[in-house]
Amino acid sequence: MSLDEPEFLRLLPFALAGRAYRLAPGSVATGTGREHITIRYAYAPPLRIASLRLPRMRVTFEFHDRGRAHAAQFLQEFLKHYRRGGG
Repeated sequence: MSLDEPEFLRLLPFALAGRAYRLAPGSVATGTGREHITIRYAYAPPLRIASLRLPRMRVTFEFHDRGRAHAAQFLQEFLKHYRRGGG
């Protein structure tokens, strides 16, 4: 994702659509018991395009006891909040 940690965390409550979550260094957990999702994030080298430098985060999702359909739906809704328009 082309953003920094403060921006990632600012948008997180919207992306989680009101779900309760717990923050730890480099990770976010949501859900309870065996049915939960862990989101891990870490800085990645910036994206360089000519003289432009964009911050980047490497973000991974771990779905525990969730089916593929649930994971796909969650990702589709989650990522809508991180899309950026341009032009």
